[in-house]
Amino acid sequence: MPVEVGGTLVHAHLHPVGASWSLAWTNAGHPPPLVRLPDGAVRQLDEHGILLHHRLGPFPREDQHTVLEPGSTLLLYTDGLVERRGRSIDAAIARAARLLAEAAGTLPLPELLEHLADSVSPGDSDDDVVLLALRVGEAEPAPR
Repeated sequence: MPVEVGGTLVHAHLHPVGASWSLAWTNAGHPPPLVRLPDGAVRQLDEHGILLHHRLGPFPREDQHTVLEPGSTLLLYTDGLVERRGRSIDAAIARAARLLAEAAGTLPLPELLEHLADSVSPGDSDDDVVLLALRVGEAEPAPR
């Protein structure tokens, strides 16, 4: 991109594969998306490419891939959720992952997002806090 600014981003694509979804993403220095697996474990999608900055030059990007099985919850969020001056971003991401593991299987998505925002970023952010979640449902039975 021929612009003289820096930034971070996650760019993702979802494609249905039967009852699952294929997720392809690239990350340019943004906090990692989180995926709560059907068994309750949370995986950080922390694979990423080079940072996005005009002085780094145009580098090819590589997509990463994973499959979101039924019962999985994908969480994308802005850095305002986890970044605070003088605090560990890794600790905040780990806290978000723990809360996602505990609550994603029981709370509807709107309540889950409110719970995460209130617990990880309780109104003390100087930055925007935006969360986006997707829960993969069970496959619909085929019509008879």
